[in-house]
Amino acid sequence: MSEFLSKVDARRSRILEAALVEFAEKGYKKASTNTIVREAKVSKGLLFHYFISKKDLYIYIFKHAKETIQADLNKGVNFADKDVLNRLFSATQVVVDSYMKHKLFGRILEKHEFVEDEEIIKMTKSISKQINEDCFTEIYQTIDYYVFKDSIDIERSLLTMKFTIDRLKSDWKDKHQSKYTKETLEELKIQVYHYLDLFKDAFYR
Repeated sequence: MSEFLSKVDARRSRILEAALVEFAEKGYKKASTNTIVREAKVSKGLLFHYFISKKDLYIYIFKHAKETIQADLNKGVNFADKDVLNRLFSATQVVVDSYMKHKLFGRILEKHEFVEDEEIIKMTKSISKQINEDCFTEIYQTIDYYVFKDSIDIERSLLTMKFTIDRLKSDWKDKHQSKYTKETLEELKIQVYHYLDLFKDAFYR
């Protein structure tokens, strides 16, 4: 599937599509701008007209990948449901489905673990942090507090949910070297579901 369709500027879209494939296959360091312009059927001058450097192009694609997954989550979760655990169950499935739909994004993130450029690492960490914070705000706001036990500190309970899911994701990355396959993502989903069930028993009435 095409990830960068644009009727306004087809040449820019071709550059991005070619770059996505190149970075997904080879990672940032080994990716070739010569290959990108050849596959996109454009000149190298045009590539650097749109993106000032290979680094700039890579960061753009990384950000687009993260934002696309987040957009799928925002569209796929029923935010009219005020039960935060229902939202988290749904969000987990939506994200798994999104990575299966956008398989090249998963490969980009897999290869990203081996990026050594300090500027890229700093900028992509900032991008990821902001998107994660936006996700937290979206899922955990305007929820039904009545479902929690009277004795529960709700704010601490919500942070416990967030920190646990973040740790599960971190451990999963270490175990599978960020390989976004159907099997590894299903394993992560099952682990998250297990803890969400525990949270329901521990925190809910």
